[in-house]
Amino acid sequence: MKRLLIAGTNSGVGKTTITAGVIAALRRRGQRVIPFKVGPDYIDPGFHAAAAGVAAGNLDSWMVPPAQVLETLQRRVPSDAIAIIEGVMGLYDGRKNEGELGSSAHVAKITDTPVVLVASGAKMARSAAALIGGYIHFDRDVNFAGVIFNHVGSASHYQILAEAVTHHVQIPLLGWLPNDTTISIPERHLGLMPTTETDNLQILVEKLADMAEAHLDLDSLLAAAASASALPPMTHKVFPVQSTPVTCRIAIAKDEAFHFYYQENLNLLASYGAELVPFSPIHDQELPHNCHGLILGGGFPEMYASQLAANRHLCTVIKEKVADGMPVYAECGGYMYLSHSLTTFAGETYPMCGIFPGRAVMRSGRRALGYVEVAGTPNNDLLLPQESCRGHEFHWSDMEDVGTTPIFLNRSTKSHIGERIHNCVGSYIHLHFLGQPTMAQRLVTNCTKYARRATPC
Repeated sequence: MKRLLIAGTNSGVGKTTITAGVIAALRRRGQRVIPFKVGPDYIDPGFHAAAAGVAAGNLDSWMVPPAQVLETLQRRVPSDAIAIIEGVMGLYDGRKNEGELGSSAHVAKITDTPVVLVASGAKMARSAAALIGGYIHFDRDVNFAGVIFNHVGSASHYQILAEAVTHHVQIPLLGWLPNDTTISIPERHLGLMPTTETDNLQILVEKLADMAEAHLDLDSLLAAAASASALPPMTHKVFPVQSTPVTCRIAIAKDEAFHFYYQENLNLLASYGAELVPFSPIHDQELPHNCHGLILGGGFPEMYASQLAANRHLCTVIKEKVADGMPVYAECGGYMYLSHSLTTFAGETYPMCGIFPGRAVMRSGRRALGYVEVAGTPNNDLLLPQESCRGHEFHWSDMEDVGTTPIFLNRSTKSHIGERIHNCVGSYIHLHFLGQPTMAQRLVTNCTKYARRATPC
């Protein structure tokens, strides 16, 4: 399998920009590109998906076992395609106090993928050789394919950097990108602005492709990807050999407000027999016809609170379905949407679905960021008390007056998380089902049971 991992010396060196540019430039050449992102990120994969024309996946060696990192690559990348993987943070940065676990370097080693190191050339000359040399020699088990410099002042500046690296470090130089402030991806409180809100997205992708073609050695990048060895063998597979025939239809919220999903979670649900039917809590007055479950992922409901609140009919429909016993699974933004009300950054309060009693309130600073491992509670039939699943949380809101029926136990802090009403569960945690596939299987089973008795939506 042809594959490359584009990693950075640290956050902020432009990994997403370069990765999207490389993907778009290779696609112009007729290459079939399957994009991935290391770590629990939703927004960066959106840009890679826009550049590649296909959904992007996540490879996370903390949330899922190494075998499922390999399984994800093997399932998603056909023989005629190339996998382009963007790293997370700095190359060697992983889960706090757990060494390389969860880092880009760890994923590169698990998958035996050549690494392209991105470094900022801003305000540097000969020191660049010391920087690159340090990264190259830190872990000899990482297979480096070359270096790209970003934020370079001019072609002559790049020559200074290149001469220093060539003289002191044995590593190919694969090009550079200028410090062009006219091409940038806007940001907000959760990171980059999502693709659903980025104006002129395709124009931006084309500009990034132009830059990659003008300044990067695409032929050498392709050669490095082609030099990757066969994937290491897997010890365990999660996905069934053959997908189960469709047994239920699950509505899944996908619009400007809700779009944070791990593609592998959706693929796993489909493999167990769920037909996933997208709908918009902002724009649609009804749930999709004849649906037997509902998934509400994360996103930015706080930015669309007035529109969500204005769609009162859909809120009523969802509340009625919850009362009827329809299985509902909500994470973060979806959890906020099911609450009594949502108070925005501006202090404006809007009514939401009113299923959970709590009130979601946006704060001036981040409330949670990081990996989380949870066990189930006796009130959670998706995850049992003796089981655990790993995920991630990142939010700027609190839920005030949470209900009294929690669904998870944080295995680190021993605190309770989330809540349940009827067959509706919600929490701030984004869980990765490949770490505990029985969750996906049970969700489909519950929706299938509901399908056998429910009246059509």
